Amino acid sequence: MYLWHDGTIKREEEVRISPLDHGFVYGMGVFETFRTYNGHPFLFDDHIERLRMSCVALGIQLAYDREALRQAIQDLYAAYGANDLYIRLNVSAGPREIGLSIDPYDTPTVLIYAKPIAPRKRAERALETIRLPRSTPETTYRLKSHHYMNNLVAKRQLFNPEAEGLFLTKEGHVCEGITSNIFWRYGSTWYTSPLETGALNGITRQFLMQYVPVEERLAYLLQLEEADEIIYTNSVQEAVAISSLDGRPFPGINGTGYAQIMTLFDQSVEQVTTRREQR
Repeated sequence: MYLWHDGTIKREEEVRISPLDHGFVYGMGVFETFRTYNGHPFLFDDHIERLRMSCVALGIQLAYDREALRQAIQDLYAAYGANDLYIRLNVSAGPREIGLSIDPYDTPTVLIYAKPIAPRKRAERALETIRLPRSTPETTYRLKSHHYMNNLVAKRQLFNPEAEGLFLTKEGHVCEGITSNIFWRYGSTWYTSPLETGALNGITRQFLMQYVPVEERLAYLLQLEEADEIIYTNSVQEAVAISSLDGRPFPGINGTGYAQIMTLFDQSVEQVTTRREQR
């Protein structure tokens, strides 16, 4: 694997990170995942904007601007040749003495992981309710942070390891998937969980809500089971159709709403840099 480590392309075995990095010791770190399409990083500016906001929330001073990070993606793309890439842009707080720190982190460790990714395609998966409730956010809102224990434990609870897991809040409201945002359709209207449930405000979630009529609504599992169609979204898989929920069948890739949403992605992934662009 090639990585970009604080300005330099390196092989995996060449990267060295301090054992005192507070991203490792205390989980003080954030990241963004996305992919390229013919070399184009879809919604790149939106990911960088959220990354910067997350760094501010944790007191991490990110030294690299948008142009430097965009060039890093190009350098990784060149290192791998013509393959499109899965990208994880990771910012860890950096080394500091053991102990809880209230001072800003001014020397963070920035790593960009990259690996070849298969061509995009329509996809469907089962959705399975997790018995473990969704943890509450680390701050006043959910960050895409290093705090992934809740997600990992939930993944181990799946009866079908190929399924996506569905988190409910402790009150029983639909929250999000293990690595995704959940959308469901009644008639012509799509719905998704409001951020007050603790769901991550996913970049693909924001993109979809920019161009498709979507309402935020609190819902219980029974209401989700009564939907005409369910999908989940994330920044690597775009939208995935749900073929079943806890064994109950759903339209999957044959859903009419899913087809319309995938047409939106078809028209966007190779050229759109931010959801705010006029289409």
